[in-house]
Amino acid sequence: VTIGNSVTTIGDYAFDSCDSLASVTIPDSVTTIGSSAFLGCDSLTSVTIPDSVTAISSSAFSSCSSLTSVTIPDSVTTIGDYAFSVCRNLSSFTISSTVVSIGKSVFSDCESLKEFVSLAVNPPSLDWEPFKNPISSVLQVPRGSLERYKASDWNKYFSRIEEIDD
Repeated sequence: VTIGNSVTTIGDYAFDSCDSLASVTIPDSVTTIGSSAFLGCDSLTSVTIPDSVTAISSSAFSSCSSLTSVTIPDSVTTIGDYAFSVCRNLSSFTISSTVVSIGKSVFSDCESLKEFVSLAVNPPSLDWEPFKNPISSVLQVPRGSLERYKASDWNKYFSRIEEIDD
Protein backbone atom coordinates (compact mmCIF):
# COMPACT_ATOMS: atom_id res chain seq x y z
CA VAL A 1 0.00 0.00 0.00
CA THR A 2 1.22 3.47 -0.84
CA ILE A 3 -0.44 6.22 1.14
CA GLY A 4 -1.17 9.44 -0.77
CA ASN A 5 0.94 12.59 -0.40
CA SER A 6 -2.00 14.62 0.93
CA VAL A 7 -2.32 12.46 4.06
CA THR A 8 -0.85 14.03 7.21
CA THR A 9 -2.10 11.60 9.85
CA ILE A 10 -2.62 7.86 9.84
CA GLY A 11 -5.53 7.63 12.23
CA ASP A 12 -6.05 5.36 15.19
CA TYR A 13 -6.90 1.80 14.04
CA ALA A 14 -6.65 2.89 10.35
CA PHE A 15 -5.34 -0.47 9.13
CA ASP A 16 -6.19 -2.55 12.23
CA SER A 17 -6.12 -6.29 11.43
CA CYS A 18 -5.60 -5.85 7.65
CA ASP A 19 -4.27 -9.38 7.30
CA SER A 20 -3.33 -9.04 3.62
CA LEU A 21 -1.30 -5.82 4.02
CA ALA A 22 2.30 -6.89 3.26
CA SER A 23 4.12 -3.56 2.96
CA VAL A 24 3.35 0.09 3.39
CA THR A 25 5.12 3.23 2.23
CA ILE A 26 4.25 6.25 4.30
CA PRO A 27 4.77 9.58 2.48
CA ASP A 28 6.74 12.55 3.81
CA SER A 29 3.48 14.41 4.40
CA VAL A 30 2.61 12.15 7.37
CA THR A 31 3.64 13.51 10.77
CA THR A 32 1.62 11.21 13.04
CA ILE A 33 1.05 7.46 13.12
CA GLY A 34 -1.98 6.93 15.34
CA SER A 35 -2.54 4.43 18.11
CA SER A 36 -2.99 0.87 16.85
CA ALA A 37 -2.78 2.15 13.26
CA PHE A 38 -1.33 -1.14 11.99
CA LEU A 39 -2.25 -3.36 14.95
CA GLY A 40 -2.47 -7.03 13.99
CA CYS A 41 -1.41 -6.66 10.35
CA ASP A 42 -0.06 -10.21 10.31
CA SER A 43 1.34 -10.09 6.76
CA LEU A 44 3.15 -6.77 7.13
CA THR A 45 6.84 -7.51 6.48
CA SER A 46 8.19 -4.03 5.82
CA VAL A 47 7.34 -0.45 6.59
CA THR A 48 9.14 2.72 5.60
CA ILE A 49 8.74 5.47 8.18
CA PRO A 50 9.62 8.87 6.70
CA ASP A 51 11.61 11.67 8.33
CA SER A 52 8.41 13.68 8.78
CA VAL A 53 7.05 11.41 11.55
CA THR A 54 7.87 12.74 15.04
CA ALA A 55 6.23 10.11 17.25
CA ILE A 56 5.08 6.53 16.95
CA SER A 57 1.92 6.15 19.00
CA SER A 58 0.98 3.34 21.34
CA SER A 59 0.49 -0.10 19.78
CA ALA A 60 1.05 1.40 16.30
CA PHE A 61 2.67 -1.79 14.95
CA SER A 62 1.80 -4.20 17.75
CA SER A 63 1.16 -7.83 16.76
CA CYS A 64 2.59 -7.44 13.25
CA SER A 65 3.94 -10.96 13.43
CA SER A 66 5.70 -10.90 10.02
CA LEU A 67 7.56 -7.62 10.55
CA THR A 68 11.29 -8.40 10.59
CA SER A 69 13.20 -5.11 10.59
CA VAL A 70 12.51 -1.49 11.56
CA THR A 71 14.62 1.65 11.37
CA ILE A 72 13.36 4.71 13.19
CA PRO A 73 14.21 7.96 11.35
CA ASP A 74 15.91 11.00 12.90
CA SER A 75 12.64 12.91 13.21
CA VAL A 76 11.15 10.53 15.80
CA THR A 77 11.68 11.48 19.44
CA THR A 78 9.15 9.20 21.16
CA ILE A 79 8.11 5.57 20.74
CA GLY A 80 4.79 4.92 22.50
CA ASP A 81 3.73 2.10 24.81
CA TYR A 82 3.50 -1.35 23.18
CA ALA A 83 4.39 0.18 19.76
CA PHE A 84 6.13 -2.99 18.52
CA SER A 85 5.04 -5.54 21.11
CA VAL A 86 4.26 -9.08 19.95
CA CYS A 87 6.17 -8.60 16.68
CA ARG A 88 7.43 -12.15 17.03
CA ASN A 89 9.67 -12.14 13.93
CA LEU A 90 11.20 -8.72 14.51
CA SER A 91 14.93 -9.47 14.47
CA SER A 92 16.53 -6.09 13.84
CA PHE A 93 15.69 -2.66 15.23
CA THR A 94 17.54 0.65 14.95
CA ILE A 95 16.59 3.81 16.78
CA SER A 96 17.87 7.18 15.67
CA SER A 97 20.02 9.58 17.59
CA THR A 98 16.99 11.76 18.35
CA VAL A 99 14.84 9.25 20.27
CA VAL A 100 14.59 10.44 23.89
CA SER A 101 11.92 8.14 25.33
CA ILE A 102 10.66 4.61 24.84
CA GLY A 103 7.31 3.61 26.33
CA LYS A 104 6.35 0.61 28.39
CA SER A 105 6.53 -2.89 26.94
CA VAL A 106 7.45 -1.53 23.50
CA PHE A 107 9.34 -4.70 22.62
CA SER A 108 7.62 -7.25 24.85
CA ASP A 109 7.28 -10.66 23.23
CA CYS A 110 9.66 -9.77 20.39
CA GLU A 111 11.34 -13.10 20.86
CA SER A 112 13.40 -12.98 17.63
CA LEU A 113 15.04 -9.62 18.37
CA LYS A 114 18.77 -10.23 17.92
CA GLU A 115 20.15 -6.93 16.63
CA PHE A 116 19.37 -3.70 18.44
CA VAL A 117 21.16 -0.48 17.56
CA SER A 118 20.71 2.80 19.42
CA LEU A 119 22.31 5.75 17.65
CA ALA A 120 21.45 8.04 20.58
CA VAL A 121 24.59 9.25 22.40
CA ASN A 122 22.56 9.66 25.60
CA PRO A 123 20.46 6.62 26.50
CA PRO A 124 16.76 7.28 25.85
CA SER A 125 14.59 7.02 28.95
CA LEU A 126 12.85 3.68 29.33
CA ASP A 127 9.38 3.25 30.75
CA TRP A 128 8.28 0.11 32.57
CA GLU A 129 9.83 -3.09 31.15
CA PRO A 130 10.29 -2.09 27.51
CA PHE A 131 11.77 -5.52 26.77
CA LYS A 132 9.83 -7.45 29.43
CA ASN A 133 12.75 -9.80 30.01
CA PRO A 134 16.49 -9.56 29.43
CA ILE A 135 17.26 -10.47 25.84
CA SER A 136 20.32 -12.24 24.54
CA SER A 137 21.02 -9.77 21.76
CA VAL A 138 23.82 -7.25 21.79
CA LEU A 139 22.99 -3.58 22.16
CA GLN A 140 25.15 -1.50 19.84
CA VAL A 141 25.69 2.13 20.85
CA PRO A 142 27.70 5.07 19.47
CA ARG A 143 31.42 5.25 20.28
CA GLY A 144 31.96 7.20 23.49
CA SER A 145 28.57 6.37 25.03
CA LEU A 146 29.23 2.88 26.41
CA GLU A 147 29.58 3.94 30.05
CA ARG A 148 26.35 5.98 29.93
CA TYR A 149 24.41 2.95 28.68
CA LYS A 150 26.02 0.64 31.23
CA ALA A 151 25.03 3.04 34.02
CA SER A 152 21.45 3.26 32.75
CA ASP A 153 18.42 0.94 32.80
CA TRP A 154 19.46 -0.32 29.36
CA ASN A 155 22.13 -2.44 31.03
CA LYS A 156 19.61 -4.77 32.67
CA TYR A 157 17.96 -5.73 29.37
CA PHE A 158 20.96 -6.73 27.25
CA SER A 159 23.56 -9.42 27.83
CA ARG A 160 26.21 -7.28 26.14
CA ILE A 161 26.61 -3.64 25.14
CA GLU A 162 29.22 -2.67 22.59
CA GLU A 163 30.29 0.49 20.82
CA ILE A 164 30.08 1.02 17.09
CA ASP A 165 31.36 3.74 14.81
CA ASP A 166 28.68 6.13 13.57
